[in-house]
Amino acid sequence: MKKLLLLIVLVSNVSFGQSLREIYQEGMKAYEEKNYQLFKEKMYTIDTMRPNYPPVVYNLAGGYALTGNPEASIQTLRKYILMDATQDFSADSDFESITDTDGFSEIVKLQKELTRELPVQAAYEFPILASHSECITWSKKQKAFFMGGVRDGKIWKVKDGEQPVVWAESPENSWAVMGIEVSADEKTLWACTSAMDNFKDLNEEDKGKVSVLKYDLKKGELIETFSLPPNHNFGDLILDSSGNVYLSDGTANQLWWISRETGKLEMLKDFSGTILNMQGLTFNKDESAIYLSDYIDGIYKFTLGSGSVQKLSATSDVLLKGIDGLYRIGNVLIGLHNGTKPNRIVKYFLDDQGTDILKKEIVAQDGILGEPTQGTVLNGTLFYISNSPWTSYDQEGNFNIKEENIIIGQIK
Repeated sequence: MKKLLLLIVLVSNVSFGQSLREIYQEGMKAYEEKNYQLFKEKMYTIDTMRPNYPPVVYNLAGGYALTGNPEASIQTLRKYILMDATQDFSADSDFESITDTDGFSEIVKLQKELTRELPVQAAYEFPILASHSECITWSKKQKAFFMGGVRDGKIWKVKDGEQPVVWAESPENSWAVMGIEVSADEKTLWACTSAMDNFKDLNEEDKGKVSVLKYDLKKGELIETFSLPPNHNFGDLILDSSGNVYLSDGTANQLWWISRETGKLEMLKDFSGTILNMQGLTFNKDESAIYLSDYIDGIYKFTLGSGSVQKLSATSDVLLKGIDGLYRIGNVLIGLHNGTKPNRIVKYFLDDQGTDILKKEIVAQDGILGEPTQGTVLNGTLFYISNSPWTSYDQEGNFNIKEENIIIGQIK
């Protein structure tokens, strides 16, 4: 019985708040007393309040099986396997009532499909940096990649066949570099930073602060810094063809921007009542809308002119959880999933309106694919960091590099 081990994670995560911990405890007590109906109801309540938390989804699937609802159990277990295909569920006695069904057999087959290795198509390899590379962009004029560091807040310039060199030190009021992009006119380089524990020189009073850095690309000089007080976390930024900058705030779940006209950092849209953990951003074809990945619950389309927000619909075999970087090539969105087990890169094919996902294609999975984070699109090809070294941190937060090279994958 795997319930208690899995749910310890839920209890220890203070972000859920006291009410969810109490519901969990009531559910576990009901399970121990074999009151499976109440156990299922408590797991359903938690899943409604905080969707797609793998241990809860797993328990809910077991709850359905134990209370005589095989269809709901199979449907929920399928959802769980899409999030975590590494769990050995076949020997769990809670599922005895459904093990002989066709639906259960299909889930076993799905698990094998979701754990087979699909190798990364590597384009470049660079010596791994103690800087901890998280984000990457490309300059056509300089024919070089630029990568931002989480550990030291530095920006590195990288050319194929050459050693990475520091292009910009970490200036005052900047921290872990989480997003980076070169403007369309190749005059400026923009980076967003967040004061987080992984930044080695973090002052505790700075925690939760963010900044946006604007550099002269040719000279490598810092032009301007935009800052916000604590309770924010900039995780990604994009620039449109006019030079407007858009930033995702994964803590406040707000979309911020720096208008080219005003030159001010301002909140554009508050998604805190809709999105649970905002991450990647990418434009639609004509830049009239932005696709935003919610690390917990899917992908949303935000139309800039009207301000309307729409969650992308998808079939039952698509679970849009754990997407960090999000990119578009033609009418295809590419999600870099580092919140699933195993991690994977997935193409999502959109309808003509760009609101429905018609099908998916997993293009990389497991193997040398470590933790994919962010990338950059160049001439119809996505180049992305396939193994950002987040797993190199131990429980005390010490950073001990395991990999030899940063592998830049490519997807056409």
